Amino acid sequence: MQINFNAARFCFAITLFLFSFPLFSQVDGQVSDLEDPIDTSDVLVAKGSASYTLTDAELKERLSMLQSCLSVRVDGVVKGYIKTYTQLKTEKARIMLGKRLTYFPLFEEKLKEYGLPLDLKYLSVVESALNAKAVSRVGATGLWQFMPATGGEYGLRSNSAVEDRSNPVKSTDAAARHLRDLYKQFDDWALALAAYNSGQGRVNSAIRRAGSRNFWKLQPYLPLETRNYVPAFIAASYICNYFQLHGLDPLNPDMDEQLTDYINVHEGISFRDIADATGISYQVIKGLNPGFKRDYVPPTNEGHYVVVPKRVMPAFVRYLNTVSSARNYKLEDPENYTSPDVGDGRYWQSTVNLRETVSIDDFANRMGMCGEHIKCWNNLDGNLLYPGQSLKLIRPVYVQKHTSIRIEAPGGTAKIQSSNGPKPNGATSGTNGKQTANLPNQPETPRIKQFQFHTVKRNESLEDIARQYSTSVESLRKYNNCNDIKFGTRLKIREF
Repeated sequence: MQINFNAARFCFAITLFLFSFPLFSQVDGQVSDLEDPIDTSDVLVAKGSASYTLTDAELKERLSMLQSCLSVRVDGVVKGYIKTYTQLKTEKARIMLGKRLTYFPLFEEKLKEYGLPLDLKYLSVVESALNAKAVSRVGATGLWQFMPATGGEYGLRSNSAVEDRSNPVKSTDAAARHLRDLYKQFDDWALALAAYNSGQGRVNSAIRRAGSRNFWKLQPYLPLETRNYVPAFIAASYICNYFQLHGLDPLNPDMDEQLTDYINVHEGISFRDIADATGISYQVIKGLNPGFKRDYVPPTNEGHYVVVPKRVMPAFVRYLNTVSSARNYKLEDPENYTSPDVGDGRYWQSTVNLRETVSIDDFANRMGMCGEHIKCWNNLDGNLLYPGQSLKLIRPVYVQKHTSIRIEAPGGTAKIQSSNGPKPNGATSGTNGKQTANLPNQPETPRIKQFQFHTVKRNESLEDIARQYSTSVESLRKYNNCNDIKFGTRLKIREF
C-alpha cells in the first residue's frame, strides 16, 4: 500500500506540473519556461548563503508586515513560487521588478480611484510579469491578461491599429472595474481573485460543492490552475517587497520611464510626431505605448490614452493644441507642472529629513509620489521610515516647449542640439541629476544662454504670466530682476 500511495503522489505532482499555468505568460508566440511550481517543502536560501535558510515562521512574519486584502498563509506552493523568483528564474524576476517602477504608480492611481486595496497591483505580476505585450496560450493579452470577450465587456478595443488590452492606462482602468464587480459579487477578495482567473461560474460551482465560501476549503474543487492562483498572488506580494533580502538587483528603467503621465488624445499623430514635439526618443515613446500596433495614434472621437514622460507633458499639450482645431487640450492641475531652475535639464533632486515614524506609502501620499519610487531612490528594503532619516526625492524639470538649440561646437562649427540630448562638451546627464564629463581633455567652450521670452500685454500680471507658462512668480522675478512689470516689457521666462 505504501508503494502505491507514493506512486499516486508522484503521478499527481507530475500532472500538476504539466498542466499548471505559466507564471510568466506567453510573449510574442514564445512560451516562457517559468512554470507553476509543484507543492514543495524545499527550504528557501537567503541572499546567496547556503548556510542560512528562511523558515516558514520568518516568511509568515514578513508577510504579516504587509497590508493585504487576503488571509495570508504560507504553504508549499507559495514557497515554490518564491524559490522560482529568487533562485531559478532570477533574470526574469529582475526585469519584472524593474518594470514595477513604470506601472505600479499607474496601478495605485486607478485602484485608489475605484476604492480598491492597493495590493491588488500584484495581480498583474501573476498575470503577465508586468509585460504589457504578454499573450497567453489561449489569447489573453496585456498586463492584466484580458480575454477578448471580457475585454470587450469593459470597453477594450482590438483592431488592426490598436490593442487596448496592451494599453497600460485603459487596461488598468478596465481591470480595476472588473475586480470591483467581482468583489461586489463574492464579498471576498480571495474568491474575487479566483473568479478573475477562472470565471464566476467555476467559483460558484466550487462553493456549492465545498459547502463553504472559504477559499482554502473550496480550493480542491477549483480548476487546477486556479487552485494555485491565490498562493501565486501571495508570493508576488512577498517578492515585490522583500527582493533585496534575496539579493535580487532589479533592472530599473530610466527616470523618463518611471515618472510618466497620460492624456486622452483624439487627433491622429505618429510616434515620430510625439518624439519631435517633446524631444523624447522614438523608442521611449514606443515602449511607453505598447497598445498601438503601427506606432501611430489613430484619430477617434472617443480618444486614445497616450503616455509620455511627465516632464514633457506641458510641451506635448502645447503641441496637441497646434494640431487640433476641434478641442482645447489642457493640463490637469497646471500648478503641478512647475519646477525650480536647477537640475540637469531633466530632473532635480531634493532632500527631506524626517521628524516622525511613518509608512513609506503615507509619506509618498503626502509628497504626491509613489512609495515604490521612494524605496528605489533611497535603496530601502522596509516599509517604515524613522525620525532622523534623510530621504532623496527626485522631481521633473518640466519642458514647456521643446526647441532645438543652436550651440557652438569646439572649433567654431555650429551644430543643432536637442534640449533633451547630450550636453555640450561631452557632458552626459544621469538620472540622479548629476553630470559627468566624457571629454576631460577638451577645452571648455562657454555656453551661450538661450531664453524663452514673453512680451507683457495690457493688464497682465506676473501671476498671469507664471500661470500661462507653468512656472513660478519667484522664477520670473529672479530671471528679470524685478518685482513689478509694465506693458510692453520683454520678460525672460526660462533658460533652455
